[in-house]
Amino acid sequence: MADSHRRMFDLRALMFLALVLGFALLAACGTSATATPEAAPTAEPAAPSATATQAPAPATQAAPQATATPIPAAPPAPTSTPMPAAPAAEAAPEGVFNLGVKENLGIFTAHPRLTPGSQGLFVGVTLGETLVAVDHEFRFIPKLVKEWSISDDSLVWTFKLQEGVPFHKGYGEFTAADAVWTVEQCAHPESQCGRANQMRRLWFNDAGSVTIVDDYTIEVNTGEVQYDMLVNISAPWNQFVVSKRAADELGDTEADRLGVGTGPFEFLEYSAGQYWKFQAVEDHWRKTPYFAEFNYVEIPEESTRVANFQVGKLDSMVMNLDSLPVVKQVEGVKFMQVEGGSAQHLGWLGNWYVGVGTEDQREGYDPNLPWVSSNPDTSSEEWERARKVRLAMSISIDRQTIVDTILSGEGQPLVLWGWEGNEHRLDDVTRAGWEYNPEKARELLVEAGYPDGFEIDVVPSIRDVPGEVDSCFAAATMWEDIGIRPKLKRLDYNSFVPSVRNRIYNGAHCHGSGGFFDPLALHTIINHSTGGFTAGFDHPELDAMMDEAIRTVDEDKRFEIMAKYARWMFDNVAETGLYKVDKIWPLSSKLDPWPEHLEKGDRRILSGLEYAPHRQ
Repeated sequence: MADSHRRMFDLRALMFLALVLGFALLAACGTSATATPEAAPTAEPAAPSATATQAPAPATQAAPQATATPIPAAPPAPTSTPMPAAPAAEAAPEGVFNLGVKENLGIFTAHPRLTPGSQGLFVGVTLGETLVAVDHEFRFIPKLVKEWSISDDSLVWTFKLQEGVPFHKGYGEFTAADAVWTVEQCAHPESQCGRANQMRRLWFNDAGSVTIVDDYTIEVNTGEVQYDMLVNISAPWNQFVVSKRAADELGDTEADRLGVGTGPFEFLEYSAGQYWKFQAVEDHWRKTPYFAEFNYVEIPEESTRVANFQVGKLDSMVMNLDSLPVVKQVEGVKFMQVEGGSAQHLGWLGNWYVGVGTEDQREGYDPNLPWVSSNPDTSSEEWERARKVRLAMSISIDRQTIVDTILSGEGQPLVLWGWEGNEHRLDDVTRAGWEYNPEKARELLVEAGYPDGFEIDVVPSIRDVPGEVDSCFAAATMWEDIGIRPKLKRLDYNSFVPSVRNRIYNGAHCHGSGGFFDPLALHTIINHSTGGFTAGFDHPELDAMMDEAIRTVDEDKRFEIMAKYARWMFDNVAETGLYKVDKIWPLSSKLDPWPEHLEKGDRRILSGLEYAPHRQ
């Protein structure tokens, strides 16, 4: 018991040091704690504040009800789920809704090829709309596509589009040409779209075709059976549709900054790293917002976001769970809780084994790193040495203590990234998860030839996951107990992530996401050698299992393949989950909850903003 208490005390001290380091690096980078133009009053505890601005109030209308289609085990049978016409307008929208985020606003960007996923999330729930969406009950529902069907051989998808949907800023109506152009831009080889490879595979592979039948009908022949069409066109972070005409007339760069979408909020202006401002779209075709103005406000420091919420300058915010006791004391506060809304993983990058020894070998592949094997053969001695290093790094992390301290007990340890909510499909060994055994970890390092440990860079990403920076640094400092010397770095995500995407960075990396309803939807992005991102590990055997699963439309059979895939990942310590945690959004006294309108295409972002109601 004494050892347990001492370990808890030591962890808290290490976490404190990590936080101090993180804030010092933030200060050195010159990040901003303010947002919109006017200064906010202070509160107890005093802190710099965000501000709000006022906007004119356009008209509104009530929300139409869409027919929902359950997320299928296989490509769905033909559906007919038209969204009814919007009813007559009600009261005009009024007031300002300010939402505080940690970072990633940067320069405003709204082009499906040029917008990183970290910023695409903000675009996809405001000015942009996806072709289909995932509702609060995990069903696919119509959005810009009003109905869809699939051929008997499961190869040809027919999409019927909404008619009469206007683009912002006078750029005409949405048609099939805009939808196909958007997907083409996302699928471009130089695209920053996280699902670029998935969209090429589904829409533009050599065996398939895309046909614009008329202005409101598209046929997509996938060339071969693939289960994940609706999964990929419902992702809000890069599948939002914008105007092809705007790009043709203005050029990609200017159209990117103008932001011509079809969503319920129209983009107005931004200040890089401070705020993005939107106004409600008058008589929006689907649902005019209740609030006349919506602002994203970037405030990196947790204490400053909390202080701004306390004094009413923020109406909701990304919040660490250790702030919950303070936030609960704010007069009139209410909460919305998104189950399984966030997950955090830790990967050791550099394990890119597809193409090793050929001209396609990844630039960042370095077999001299202790956690990287010089031999892709999983039965080789070289592989086993590197596997022991990765295992030592994983089992030296006390995940439960991280949950109990940094997350105030609100989360749960996670085995593998992307499996949150589907742990019951894993085999018993994988489901049991990672043990905490630093003594065994030290032995493994000795066996692998590193009795004195080694250095490793550690970079956390800001992805609006509770505790993401603190947990990353806490996990890394636990490695010191087994002789590994972490070099903790705090880098701007949008500057850092290209080195990850291009497989150049080869240290440790913590990365969070919204909870996934299907692990394959994530792993084809992060662990397939053709993925638009990387968790740090690809291998021919992993590619083969994912390729088989993609072509398996029967859900039970697909998850059998994925359970084998997960066991391979676990046995070879290809990455490690840290925790999963519900996302909790505090709401100011201006707002009532709208949980039935939250979309689950990505659970970490606050969505359905047009449905956010005034407090009655």
